[in-house]
Amino acid sequence: MEIARALHVDLTSGVVAEARRPLGELAFALRSDWEAEGDTNPGRVVRRSGVQAAELRHHYFVLLWCFERIWHGYRVITRDSVLGLGAGKEFASMLGWHVRNWSQDLPAIKQALETELGKIHDGDSAQALAELGDAVLTDADIRMMRSRLGEMGLRPVGEPAWWVG
Repeated sequence: MEIARALHVDLTSGVVAEARRPLGELAFALRSDWEAEGDTNPGRVVRRSGVQAAELRHHYFVLLWCFERIWHGYRVITRDSVLGLGAGKEFASMLGWHVRNWSQDLPAIKQALETELGKIHDGDSAQALAELGDAVLTDADIRMMRSRLGEMGLRPVGEPAWWVG
């Protein structure tokens, strides 16, 4: 479980925690505007955030790259026939809510950044988050996220398998 612990620390501290703060604030502002107005101008929300769009894009990738590391660590743990026994479930439990929340927030963040900066080329890293979500999310998480993203007219980043099913 040392790999899982180290990856959890990576996600919840240091530069990743620093990246999560402005992204979380942006996600909250986007969600609040959407709930208040039923629609929003994502570019306006980015400009109102007080953080340059290019810096927010940097933070977006810092977080995605962390999820990419977590996905590869999860695969190492769950494929180990000795150490992986039961560790995958514990790791999934430890990470599930992070994956759920960011899988729900990142599509709106990406859309907002693209309105300001143009196309975000996040394919490989976004795919890692999608595959992690496919592995660790519960059916209840998936139903909630499908509903929420559908209401907002958003598609998840990375096109996870749970989106299609």
